[in-house]
Amino acid sequence: MTSKPDLPTDQVNDALVQAFLAALHDASDNTRAAYKAGLALAAQAKLTIDEDILRRFNALLAQRKFARATRQLYLTALRRLLQWMDAHDLLDGFNRAKAEARLKVARGDARAGYRHRAVDPDLPRVIAYYDELPLPEPSNKRSICQRLEILRNRAIMHTLYASAGRVSEVAALTRAQVADGRAGEVLITGKGNKQRMLFLTPEAQAAIRAYCAERDDPSPALFISHRRDKGRPLTRMSIWRAVKRAAAALGLSRAASPHAFRHYRATQLLNEGMPLESVQAYLGHASPETTRIVYAHTRTSVLRDQLNTFGLSPREALRHRAVDVRMSARGGAQGAKHERWRALRERPHPLPGLLCC
Repeated sequence: MTSKPDLPTDQVNDALVQAFLAALHDASDNTRAAYKAGLALAAQAKLTIDEDILRRFNALLAQRKFARATRQLYLTALRRLLQWMDAHDLLDGFNRAKAEARLKVARGDARAGYRHRAVDPDLPRVIAYYDELPLPEPSNKRSICQRLEILRNRAIMHTLYASAGRVSEVAALTRAQVADGRAGEVLITGKGNKQRMLFLTPEAQAAIRAYCAERDDPSPALFISHRRDKGRPLTRMSIWRAVKRAAAALGLSRAASPHAFRHYRATQLLNEGMPLESVQAYLGHASPETTRIVYAHTRTSVLRDQLNTFGLSPREALRHRAVDVRMSARGGAQGAKHERWRALRERPHPLPGLLCC
């Protein structure tokens, strides 16, 4: 059994935060950095650790006008800190359930559900933008740098689209992982330190091969800088800027971002009929419920197709009702079911062939 840490516990403080983060072994570097930022705010505000702490922290975050997703992430960080303290007997007389209840009451039980992001249907034009940029002849140092940057950005956009990976996952790829474009599946360690597979299309593989073939540096990272700090792996912000630059040149919506490729691809696959569970595995969601909450509403074309297939017009519904009544009078429920199915098969359908299997 672990010993009880000797820490001040009357309010959130730096020593407490550092001890918690040091013990946080199940989080990625990005999650750890986000928790550190959120808990630094709580420590700066010297929040008293009592059953009102979650409500006060939520009010502080709202007052500072943090985005909803950021507020939720920082609240999660504080919840994890309280959970860790509870496990180490550092919350004498503190009721975490009551703290959650007070937060819920303060919100008026009006927590919004997941706020669905609008996906720009023209987002693939970002890929075409870089694909169509002319490659300079490698005649001098500057033109070589520009040529490598275009090839790199082509590979980035194709990888974002093909894999629907998180920008941090794409930025962390190495040349060895993708075998310089020869690998179609890439095993990565993603969110929550969970291993999963990223899938690359033939177009993405070709773009990666073209980029790697012209590099002469020893850097193991797949996507690197070719200007200042040459050879340094690209940051998430660098990839974000590359997407934004193309989106601005094309006049696309401000929602265009590396993460928008993830939403676009998931929506596309669902609308093409891919099962929700398969999309969950493709995106690396821990639970199919996450995929359902975020994306199920987007399956508009599938739902429309199913409504056209199985829905009845008022006239057809009355016909089926008449069949039921007639067959019930004869004592044949199975016959009524057969008659209804025959009528459905004989009905003109906007997508012929869907009812034949």
